[in-house]
Amino acid sequence: MASIHTNRGIGRARKARAALGLPPDQPLPDVVATLEERAGVHVVVLDLGDEVAGAYLTRRDRPLLFVNGTQPTGRQRFTVAHEYAHHHLQHGSVVDDEAALGGLVGDPREVEANAFAAEFLVPRAAVERRFPVRPAPVTLETVVRVACAFGVSARMARIRLATCGVLADDALRDRLDRRIQEGEHLELIERLGLGEPDDAVAAAAAAGPPRIPPALRDSPLGRFVDGGLGIADVARHIGRPAADVDRALSACGVPSPGAG
Repeated sequence: MASIHTNRGIGRARKARAALGLPPDQPLPDVVATLEERAGVHVVVLDLGDEVAGAYLTRRDRPLLFVNGTQPTGRQRFTVAHEYAHHHLQHGSVVDDEAALGGLVGDPREVEANAFAAEFLVPRAAVERRFPVRPAPVTLETVVRVACAFGVSARMARIRLATCGVLADDALRDRLDRRIQEGEHLELIERLGLGEPDDAVAAAAAAGPPRIPPALRDSPLGRFVDGGLGIADVARHIGRPAADVDRALSACGVPSPGAG
């Protein structure tokens, strides 16, 4: 039985999609473009190292969502939606590690954000539209076709098929998880000629991080992230002590220029 925090995340995701003018039963063509153009946030893609998956930084003018650009693109899209959930649900600034996005943290905020992200990217109505009869026969091909259509990982697609009532066989679920863990889905995706959405996440992955939002490229923060300014320059521009700026950016997983 879903918890109150899971249900809250799902409900708020549906309201968010409606407020953004998104169909309730269709994939998002580009989650980054949608949120930057309609939700008033910036999405920054960086190499955040092995420990940080993403972060959300509150700002008065325009909030910042940080994403680890070294991770697979399906995971990055989930991270974007997860960090947007923190913003939409007014959780305050947060740094997320792999455990938080993997559902291994009991913090109610993380439970809500994960449920929000899953419903925001792969709405139950969209799954029900594709599988009007539930439960349904599910194969690894079924999973990868859903994953590619919605731009998410095979693991997340498998989980959504289960939570939406399409995949009801626990033994089959476990077999699919093992095959995904062993990488069989990657070979199948290639053999079927499937591809991911041609969106901002894919473009950023092809170019390599950092990905600076267009509106930020000439700003002090954008130039800092791109390596053109140092901490002292940013601090001078915003009128804050350099130590305070360094602590704030580091807390949100933003590395200093040249940091490993």
